[in-house]
Amino acid sequence: MDKIRTVRTTDDAHRLLAAALQHEWAVSFEYVVHAYSMPKGRFLYDDPFLGQRTDARAQTIQIGIDEMYHALQLGLVLTRMGIEPSFRTDEIVRFPRIVDNVRRDKMTEDMVTDLYRSAEVKPGAFPEIENMIWNISYDEVRHSGQFAAMIGAIEASGEAGAEIFRPHPDRDRREDLTLLHALCRLENEAAHRYLRYVMMFSAHQDLSQRLFKNSINHMRHWDKLAGILVKLGDVIAIENAAVDASGVERSPKPMPNEYPGTTRLSALETLPGLEREIAGRYEAVLGLGLPDDVQAQLNLHLALIREHVFTQDKLLENARRIRGLA
Repeated sequence: MDKIRTVRTTDDAHRLLAAALQHEWAVSFEYVVHAYSMPKGRFLYDDPFLGQRTDARAQTIQIGIDEMYHALQLGLVLTRMGIEPSFRTDEIVRFPRIVDNVRRDKMTEDMVTDLYRSAEVKPGAFPEIENMIWNISYDEVRHSGQFAAMIGAIEASGEAGAEIFRPHPDRDRREDLTLLHALCRLENEAAHRYLRYVMMFSAHQDLSQRLFKNSINHMRHWDKLAGILVKLGDVIAIENAAVDASGVERSPKPMPNEYPGTTRLSALETLPGLEREIAGRYEAVLGLGLPDDVQAQLNLHLALIREHVFTQDKLLENARRIRGLA
């Protein structure tokens, strides 16, 4: 992570926001991967901020959602400054032991808190940016404290050696798992592609809010699919990951860095086809006779995707019909 220690010029501010955004994209993905690599309800801890006994997996997912909102905030500010937000990410890592992943999560939070707080901003030069990064930094302080409490509880319970879920041994030979992993990739891509357009068209309330709704739906689907894979004895994959001799996975590119579309029309033209491709994948996996509870969840996803298809078709029709749209 680049450290920007002095913010005096607009270029300095751009560099600070870009470094922060690259981090936030990475952890919004990494934390959810770490969460769905551990059992539900097994690792409980006393949360110092929530004031109650809490499931480490569930709270790690919530922290990942917090980070995605941070990324959106940063991207919107960059867009208003005339800079196209990047979707490059820091490296994603998953260790074989659960506690090592949580230690990495805490270390990451401490690093980004330092990034936000150590940047010396010229007094009065960028007050909104300075206020935003300090506000985000307090979220990161809370996250660090929550991860520290998780680590302490895992170590105190004698579970420091507990390992993450492993891929199903027949993953590459089972059609259902192959299709579900493909859906995970598509849902993740769709969530971030929609967010890109939310940033691009943030000045257009009618469009950006509709696209944001779809982005959230895709993010939730990706989250639920990760849980379905666990139910089926598998674990969510990290895209483009290399595995070393000790079993540590590292990926410099866990999601696409670039997305098509530079104008309202060219962006909207990419979305109906994407939604139809996702719908087709759901229809294929639903034909495989999976357990009833899995089928029910996938049918809920498919219903929303069909709604997206209708909405995106109409948004595109209107963009083509109405003259003068930017």
